[in-house]
Amino acid sequence: MSEISSNNIVNLFIPCQMDMFQPNTAQSVKNVLEKLGVRCQYDSEQTCCGRRFYLQGEIEYAKSLSIQLVDNFGTKTPVVIPDCGCAGFMKQYLRQLLENSHSSTERANFVQLVYEMCDFIVNVKHVESLGNKFHHRVYYFKSCSARNLYPDNDAPEILLRNTEGLELLISENQPICCGANGRFPLMNPNAAEVMTGEVIRQAYDMGAEFITSTDIHCLQQLDAYKEAHDVGVEIIHVADILNGEKDKEIL
Repeated sequence: MSEISSNNIVNLFIPCQMDMFQPNTAQSVKNVLEKLGVRCQYDSEQTCCGRRFYLQGEIEYAKSLSIQLVDNFGTKTPVVIPDCGCAGFMKQYLRQLLENSHSSTERANFVQLVYEMCDFIVNVKHVESLGNKFHHRVYYFKSCSARNLYPDNDAPEILLRNTEGLELLISENQPICCGANGRFPLMNPNAAEVMTGEVIRQAYDMGAEFITSTDIHCLQQLDAYKEAHDVGVEIIHVADILNGEKDKEIL
């Protein structure tokens, strides 16, 4: 067993949008990990990973947030994140942002210890079934970040397929983006709404009762659309499904 897989302590990083708007989902993340015997360390002073500032061109501010992140978490304990956007950003860009503040070894060590939550469960803890139940038809939306920033990760699908009572709906022709990425929905609201609607319509046409994803910003974009258009499909983060049987305790 590797040193990481035998380590039952992790640093839990909660994305800004989840921390501010969906703290119950953050609690689900903690519950799921604790059921596996993992102790979660949470820094109440943690801030943004810097991704949104980086996308807006505010590189120096993103760099300062990255430095703070590594200094707070250190380079020895796994960092588990319930979001491919934040996790992928750290893996892909933090080495560059930390170039003049941390050694190459420190940068590499930190990046290698960053995991999206499902990836950590399946590929580090080697657990493919959590014994959870969710008796619904669920459409899985694989976000842009899940496909590009944090690729080659089928752990969410594995855990969903092994959820008792869950009928997993996955389309080979899934829309490429929900329209929530970065400042795109602010700068191009009409185009973003069309893109969001395509995801909602495909899920609805496939008979989904719920739409899930690893990415909180995508789910909140989808939830805003379905509320505005009164579409009969609910939105739920994958962590809330993995936390146990849920009915209507949604966004």
